[in-house]
Amino acid sequence: MSCNFQTRLAAFHELGKQMDCSLNNGEFDTVIKQQTIENRWFTEENCRFALNALIKMLYKKSCETFFQKYQHYFQEAHKSQEIAVISAGNIPCAAFHDFFCVLVSGNRFIGKLSSQDALLLPSIAEILVKIAPELAEKMAFVEKLPKFDKIIATGSNNSARYFEYYFKDYPILLRKNRNSIAILNGTETDNDLRKLSIDVFQYFGLGCRSVSKIYVPKNYDFKRIIDLFQEKSKSLLMHNGYVNNYEYHRAIYALNNVPFYDGNSFLLIQNKSLASPISVIYYEEYEKISEVLEEISTRENDIQCIVSSDYAIENRISFGKTQYPTLLDYPDKEDIAYFCIK
Repeated sequence: MSCNFQTRLAAFHELGKQMDCSLNNGEFDTVIKQQTIENRWFTEENCRFALNALIKMLYKKSCETFFQKYQHYFQEAHKSQEIAVISAGNIPCAAFHDFFCVLVSGNRFIGKLSSQDALLLPSIAEILVKIAPELAEKMAFVEKLPKFDKIIATGSNNSARYFEYYFKDYPILLRKNRNSIAILNGTETDNDLRKLSIDVFQYFGLGCRSVSKIYVPKNYDFKRIIDLFQEKSKSLLMHNGYVNNYEYHRAIYALNNVPFYDGNSFLLIQNKSLASPISVIYYEEYEKISEVLEEISTRENDIQCIVSSDYAIENRISFGKTQYPTLLDYPDKEDIAYFCIK
């Protein structure tokens, strides 16, 4: 088939359908098992959740919305560029969105994957090449970066300073640490809070879309949220690394006389910071919602998602939806697709 924007996008839509079949037929079982050995934080449940999220990302409606936004830009002829991607290893298939945008825009993907997340994306790429063999020469997974035209790099705030210096002569899309928050008003249903527990605990809270802090009305009763969160969080106690974090932080807070709510599998601590440790959820009380909105407006560059049922909150995300980004939900809100062609 001719390799234009529409056919490339159609190939990714077909990829989603074939991934769904492969996941249900057990064809991903071997690579998932190996990935769980390579990275103990990538449990089988988390790997399957991530693959299902990518399948949803490639649904027909999502691809059509993406096409409508970019058809004018991507249909114009432009020289193919070599775009390097340095990915993070915090959640499974962390580089997929970059992989998609680089290829669908007609450029060549050069992926330097994290050693913590090096197996799933190449397996997905194999399926894509069977669908669209002409894309085989448009992708490479490497240990050392060859010559390239642009670069997309994801890492911590510390590594970002290194990337900024090392790649100062290249067009770069640089991502740093971000966290997600939830703003509650006390009217949430039990089902809302159950869904919020997915936003909090999926991937052990290691993703930038994972809710690490909750804003609650003053004198909020945490009993219900603790009970409902336990339905999701208690399964994490099967993971030694998570349990070690939970017990360590509980001991440290107790020794230092820091007040906390103990959910028996997680801790709730009052703290103004956004980024909380594994097994810990920060919270902050407010009297007026306007106070919260004013505060977070000054920390926009540190926040990825805002979860709430309050319609007054701009760009809010519904409970349980943070781990299901669409093709237009860009990390750090930086338009990857436009960066690939500008």
